[in-house]
Amino acid sequence: MKLKCKFVINNVAGENIAVALGANTTFKGYIRLNETGKDIFEMLKKDTTREKIIESLKKSYPDATEAELAESVDGIIEKLNGAGLLS
Repeated sequence: MKLKCKFVINNVAGENIAVALGANTTFKGYIRLNETGKDIFEMLKKDTTREKIIESLKKSYPDATEAELAESVDGIIEKLNGAGLLS
């Protein structure tokens, strides 16, 4: 799975904001992301799997449990799927 659109992530007033780029994008808006969300979003720019994302997050967030990481990943995947942003 991966993002259908190209996104750029910028920090605006202390918040991570993802904005879709390109004339062909159907998504018109922005997505606010916490640090974990930003990391997940960056990984979704390339074709990946849920399992690979969780494994990568384990290295960045060693104090988080696998269940907590899976919950974060599943939440973002669900929202992006609901918005039609994942392929």
